[in-house]
Amino acid sequence: MDEILLDAAEDACPRPDVEPKSNLQRAQDQFILEWGRMSSSWGINRTMAQIHALLFVSGVPLEVNEIMDRLQISRGNASMNLRELMDWGVVRRFRQPGDRKDTYISETDPFQMFVRIVKERKRREIDPTNDAIREVITKLPESDPDEAVQILRARLQALIEIFDLIDAAYKQVFSNDISLDELRDLFHGATGG
Repeated sequence: MDEILLDAAEDACPRPDVEPKSNLQRAQDQFILEWGRMSSSWGINRTMAQIHALLFVSGVPLEVNEIMDRLQISRGNASMNLRELMDWGVVRRFRQPGDRKDTYISETDPFQMFVRIVKERKRREIDPTNDAIREVITKLPESDPDEAVQILRARLQALIEIFDLIDAAYKQVFSNDISLDELRDLFHGATGG
């Protein structure tokens, strides 16, 4: 809502040193703000999400200075978050031939972007949790007669079964280089649709 009011104020009283925003730029800004807002629900830094959103919606390589200017962030913040986005595999850094400045571009295929994010989240979050639960179970021998030990063991074993189901589904869908069309066919075949 604040962005709409700011845009309306900008249109009504444009500053002489600032060009009015185009419809494209307004739509991009709205997406960038929303992507950043949603990021906290995913446990991702807001600035990291906004940089990713900017690169995704612009669809063109941008230099650090362009990212900083558009998002009004510091060089350190931009650099740190760009490194993290490259670690996630959703942003690439390269140099144009003859240029000395690095430029950054996002994966523009939404499905491939989603696949990379799912793979990274699994690697960073699900796999270590699964390993930790398995380690805890090793501390609870099957032969222990204590009822509380057996109850906890059964609960943890049920969690591992869920993680195993998640892993099997993940391998079915994401371990191959599957296209969006193939995924749709797989989904429709499983649902009978």
